[in-house]
Amino acid sequence: MQASRKLTPTLLACYNNISETSKKAWLTRWKDRSEVERVFSPVQWGYVLQNPEKAYMADCPSLMQYDALYGCGSSEYWIDIQVSGIFGASNSKEKGVADGIRIFCQSFASQVKAYKLSELMLFFARYKAGKYDNSFASFDARRIGNAFFKEFNPERDHELDAINRKRVQDEIEGRRFIPPEGYSSLTWYNELKRRAESGDEEAMKILTVWQRKSSRNPYM
Repeated sequence: MQASRKLTPTLLACYNNISETSKKAWLTRWKDRSEVERVFSPVQWGYVLQNPEKAYMADCPSLMQYDALYGCGSSEYWIDIQVSGIFGASNSKEKGVADGIRIFCQSFASQVKAYKLSELMLFFARYKAGKYDNSFASFDARRIGNAFFKEFNPERDHELDAINRKRVQDEIEGRRFIPPEGYSSLTWYNELKRRAESGDEEAMKILTVWQRKSSRNPYM
């Protein structure tokens, strides 16, 4: 197992704090670092842009957990892949700029180690799309850090609050689908459907919530 590589005391503590369920799930889904890099790569930026809620709620490691599972330095290399994707799409080809990417990635990875790979991908995808700054056209790694902390972070807090409020509301409304006495799930569903077809707005609302919940798909 790659996690048996030498780890710093901090990463060893992080590894020990990852639940056995998560370790098993992650190391089964992505057996080595190359598989993680393939799934969470700039090629997937378009998908992430269209599915921000899945990016925020995905079951995947944080950068620190990534290092603990797959070896020290994994997180810095992964950040390098993302930043290089932005650099490669820019008009900046100066060698000095390219040489500075590695230094930036080391610093940035240490500052965002608590964030999940999926939500960091969302940031890079939005940055590349020009949502925060058009600086990818004239690449400057420092602007990436500024955009993350000054623009993406507040946006993330707001979006997570909205997602959590929606999920709590869905859970409350979803409880209404528990069949009352004398009904099975199927007969209650059919009764609600009959009422909805007759114009019962409450029945329509309950069915809409239930159908939305039943159609959700897991991220990646």
